[in-house]
Amino acid sequence: MDFRQIEAFVSVYRLRNFSRAGKALFLTQPTISSHINELETELGVKLFDRSSREVMPTETGDIFYQYAVNLLETRDCAISSLNQHNRQIEGRLEIAASTIPCQYLLPKIMMGFQKINPNIKFLIHQGDTNQVIRKIREKKYQVGIVGTRTDEDKLDYELLTKDRLVLIAARGCIEPTDSSCIAVESLLKKQFILRERGSGTREEFETALKKKGIDPDMLKVVAEMNNTEAIKHAVSEGLGVAVVSSLSVGNELKSEAFQAFSIDGLELERSFYLVTYRNRPLSPNVAAFREFILNYYSDNAC
Repeated sequence: MDFRQIEAFVSVYRLRNFSRAGKALFLTQPTISSHINELETELGVKLFDRSSREVMPTETGDIFYQYAVNLLETRDCAISSLNQHNRQIEGRLEIAASTIPCQYLLPKIMMGFQKINPNIKFLIHQGDTNQVIRKIREKKYQVGIVGTRTDEDKLDYELLTKDRLVLIAARGCIEPTDSSCIAVESLLKKQFILRERGSGTREEFETALKKKGIDPDMLKVVAEMNNTEAIKHAVSEGLGVAVVSSLSVGNELKSEAFQAFSIDGLELERSFYLVTYRNRPLSPNVAAFREFILNYYSDNAC
């Protein structure tokens, strides 16, 4: 058993697919298959059921998974500890992030962190907010970034930065107005493109509607999408309007690809959080990243 086999196993377990696991580790599918076969032969058990389209872990695979994660974390801790004399952080850094942080916050953070720690390799896992929180709760990842928080006493949420949601529409879709704010009552007359259920953006929008006494089910929904870029393209084509993060539309507003409005009476400010499992020791790589990102947003808030 070697770490290449264990890395392959963990990646396949998480992604449920040999090809995607190979891409995540920059390996070919045959190499991933070979690592898994060798590991199963050495352990004398089947770790995955390959009979369906989606590769599913066996009961034995579920048992081995946490041990595999612990082995990788122990290795990373050992490498980082041995490099403490020159304060180098090396090896893998896995981060789970919901859509908006993954696309619009993380790239700049990763660039800054990598300048200080050039031997780090990022492995970013994108999901909606609920998926990220669930994976942190299940200890599949040590650190995540999300756009809303839950009443979860096992997790710690640390504020990073704030954001606001805006309504976007194709030019001409909304009647000419001298204001960048529209009435909340007018929402019921619009065709909406919504993010998928479990998205922090959607949850924040629906919560704001409920506080205003509006049932989200009253909206006329023409499409649900799990990709912000796809939603923006659909809006620009005139399919409908959408509520999105202001972080995601800066370039389009500059180019006047579509219009953006605030909604009168709705509280649409939200926050992004760093989430970790409470009292769980962090690997040196994750601990260094946590310190860096908290300092980054603390400095930029001044």
